[in-house]
Amino acid sequence: MPALYRTYRPQNFKQVIGQDIIKTTLQNAIINNRTVHSYLFSGPRGTGKTTMARIFSKALNCVNRQPNSAEPCNTCGNCKSINDHSFIDLVEIDAASNRGIDEIRNLKEAIRFAPSQKNGYKIYIIDEAHMLTKDASNALLKTLEEPPHNTIFILATTDAHKMIPTILSRVQKFDFKPLSHSELKQKILFITKEEKIKIDDKVVNQIVLQAMGGARDAESILGKLISAGTEDITVDFASAILGKNSYFETYTLLGFLSQNQLYLAIQHIHKLYTNGYGMEQLIVNLLTISHNIFLFQIDKNLIQQESLLDDEYSKLESLALTISKLKIRDFIQALEKIKSQTHSAYLPYLPLELVIAQIWDIDNMNHNSNHIIPDNIDRTIITKSDIKLTPKTKSIEKTSPAPTITQPKDNPVVKETSGSADVYSVYKLYPAINKELVKSNKSLAIIFAQTQPVEIIDNTIVIGVESDFYRSRLEKTTKLILEYITEHFPSIIGINFITKKVSPMDTINIETNQDFNADEEDKTKDINDTIADIFKDSL
Repeated sequence: MPALYRTYRPQNFKQVIGQDIIKTTLQNAIINNRTVHSYLFSGPRGTGKTTMARIFSKALNCVNRQPNSAEPCNTCGNCKSINDHSFIDLVEIDAASNRGIDEIRNLKEAIRFAPSQKNGYKIYIIDEAHMLTKDASNALLKTLEEPPHNTIFILATTDAHKMIPTILSRVQKFDFKPLSHSELKQKILFITKEEKIKIDDKVVNQIVLQAMGGARDAESILGKLISAGTEDITVDFASAILGKNSYFETYTLLGFLSQNQLYLAIQHIHKLYTNGYGMEQLIVNLLTISHNIFLFQIDKNLIQQESLLDDEYSKLESLALTISKLKIRDFIQALEKIKSQTHSAYLPYLPLELVIAQIWDIDNMNHNSNHIIPDNIDRTIITKSDIKLTPKTKSIEKTSPAPTITQPKDNPVVKETSGSADVYSVYKLYPAINKELVKSNKSLAIIFAQTQPVEIIDNTIVIGVESDFYRSRLEKTTKLILEYITEHFPSIIGINFITKKVSPMDTINIETNQDFNADEEDKTKDINDTIADIFKDSL
């Protein structure tokens, strides 16, 4: 039994699924006799480049073609010869194995001969044209620019960017797009109907997802199922042959993450792994869906609904509203880095778990979902409500002693009396905060001393930190820092550490009636005094 992609290869333009713009352009060129001497068909594998080239060649050489039609008859001698791969005026060259300058020289010698058919065309299809060597490509240039009369070159490639610019400037380029989900489903259902095979809709969806826009891949996968010898392809049967696909399970995983339910998310990954789902495929599915969420958050019109399955659009819309843009962006970047690590990992699911724990703050997740931190701020923010205080000690842990704040004489802390805070007033608290930090971690105190408050937004103090590394370290002590700030400024309810190039001499924008326009020397002295205090207390 021949492969399905050969049995059901389109034989005319009408049978080609997708690529409507390319079909229309080529048909009009044939009808109006406006063909050019060289074409470049570029696009992913299995999208119909070689098939379109053969149909185009057949139409040009068909002796029974109607005057106002571009469709070949498929009954004349020329059409039958092309279908049988025996037409003398259609030459197909595989550039992957015939890529040298000698092969191109032989080609230049052959094209000097006129077509065997009167008013016919001699057509050369060069597949994988990007594989030609540089010397061979240069040798082809003059021929492409001024070929003999009634000679046409069609170059097909999956990597047009690898071809030399001088060739690209001499061809009429057509970009073939991956087929949409609906177009692939149409092709699969047509073949199963012709083969008298019953197939479950979920299996069709699984084939479409694995084909990734390639008709030939979809036909090969379907052929594998049909070859197994059944007339009823069920989900269980397809899973046994092809392996399980975790595409829709991915939505469940992202649903847990959108609610900050880390425990359920990790548990779901373990369940998928135990049940035979491939972790590499899971990461690919996460990338695909996360990218769609990313596009939805930018503008929902970027989503091509014909490329979605079932009720995917509503699921994407829900996730786009519940997962922050920053997390989706960071998640996509992290998945790209680990997609090649899963295969060699000691525990195949471990790279994914670490990424999830990194993006979704592990310290702020609760597997019972009793406490979910709002996800409407781009950086991790710990609020006053997260600090568990006891009436006696006001410390983070019940067993911790109450902190003692000693205010430096030369940097007195201004107690808040009006119920509001300004940036510079918070900045003046740094010596007191650092004296407490140095008791538990001297290095963190030094890092904090070199930060700078930037602004106050919605009662949240935004503090700039020099690097992501320092920011991640400071976030571990956010509760302690916030406790001392709120003791002086009750209106401050949260801290937001951001990565920002700062220095003690940066100009701070302060909206206050008080005059805090200290000159640069005063600000430098403040921070130097702070660091000096830290080292003095640590000795």
